[in-house]
Amino acid sequence: MDIINTIHDNLNKTILFALLFCASFLSGFVILRVGIIPGLLVSMAPLLVAGLIFLLNKPLWAFIILFVMNYYVSGLSRYIQGVSPGIVMDILLIMTIAVLIFQSFRKSSEYSLSRVANPVTFLSLIWFIYCALQIFNPISSSSLAWIMNVRGIGVYFLLISIVTSLFLRKYKHLNTIMIIWAILALTAVTKAVLQKTVGFDFAENRWLAEGARSTHILYSGIRYFSFFTDAGNFGSGMGFTSVVFLIFGFNIKMSSRKILYIITGLACLYGMIISGTRGSLVIPFIGILYYAFISKNFKAIVSSIILVVFLIGFLKFTYIGHSNQYIRRMRSIFNEQDASFRGRIDNQKLVKELMRDKPFGVGIGMMRSKAIAYRPHPVLSAIPHDSWYILIWAELGIVGLVLYLFILFYILMHGSYLVLFKLKNRELRGVVSSILCGLFGLYAAAYSLEIFGQFPNAYIIFICMTVVFLSPIYDKELNDRAGDLQKT
Repeated sequence: MDIINTIHDNLNKTILFALLFCASFLSGFVILRVGIIPGLLVSMAPLLVAGLIFLLNKPLWAFIILFVMNYYVSGLSRYIQGVSPGIVMDILLIMTIAVLIFQSFRKSSEYSLSRVANPVTFLSLIWFIYCALQIFNPISSSSLAWIMNVRGIGVYFLLISIVTSLFLRKYKHLNTIMIIWAILALTAVTKAVLQKTVGFDFAENRWLAEGARSTHILYSGIRYFSFFTDAGNFGSGMGFTSVVFLIFGFNIKMSSRKILYIITGLACLYGMIISGTRGSLVIPFIGILYYAFISKNFKAIVSSIILVVFLIGFLKFTYIGHSNQYIRRMRSIFNEQDASFRGRIDNQKLVKELMRDKPFGVGIGMMRSKAIAYRPHPVLSAIPHDSWYILIWAELGIVGLVLYLFILFYILMHGSYLVLFKLKNRELRGVVSSILCGLFGLYAAAYSLEIFGQFPNAYIIFICMTVVFLSPIYDKELNDRAGDLQKT
């Protein structure tokens, strides 16, 4: 029996009217007995039912809603206090998975579970199993720490790779997500520009006053953060997005998409600069150089090397534009005597000494200095973990760090192999190349930034990793379509 069609056919006007009447009655009752907010939530029940029916018939929208909310949820939490971005995204992720489960009951369902059997899902499953076993880590002082923090480190990677494999079935679905991503990125840059030109609003000023001022309002200038978690997350996200859309934009034929992507790439490059995040500067540098390698284009190789050498020389060996706060801050990345750089090196030496006899780490969540519900590691939690790799090393040990790096570079190498030797469609090679170049830049930036575990970058990174392994399916689809056109 087709469950979806049965539900749809039986929800006629009479039942819908009955639902509205019951919701109105219950809403009034709850408002009188409990309060206004719970009553309003009850009154929204018909909308939720209607929304569920819509998603069951248009399942791709569940993924789109998840993607869009992932981009805005951190910023919205500044305006709606008490709302946890993690809980909101968990609810939406569960909703998305529920839509997939309902789709599996349809006789004509296009969501084949065989698509989940790809290398990135397998790798994410291995990583999740390792993270799951960490609950038995004898050094960890709290299982609550594992429960509260395992999602960002291990669960999201697995679940996002699964839902991406199922929802992005065709190349047109990937194109839809790319266009939405470009629009979202432009809104992020617009918000940062408004912060720079108009100023911070009440919610942002409140957030700064609660402790973020010390890392965003500096003597060297203001670091803008848009609606991301902080300026570091914003800068790295914009650096990644700029690399992806500039490279992809230059690899597709002239069209409205090409113009949109190039504008997005340039705008995000500006957003990265005004974030004042020095560590994000490595993303376009590495991205450009890696593109020269996988493009197999001699002109691209020469021009990319010249451009990167020129930019490094400009920042390292000259003082041109030093009066500009952003150029001055970017230039400091090449200063080995910089206090921040020296502090990071000293912290790594301390972590290395503490981790000498802890090959499996101290347990997930035990390096989080802001933990309230449990007691973190007394020494490691006092060490700043602005490096994602240091966090992985401390909490999951050298074994976990080696496994994690293996997964990251397997994705990069396998994707590069596909681009160099397997993918035939030029546009598809362009999008996969752009993703790989952006990912390689993020790998380097994660040495000094906590990138992979924060909204919205984490979800986007996992989606992009999955797309790399879905690309052979898209390539076959595009080649078959081209063959059919030639026959006609």
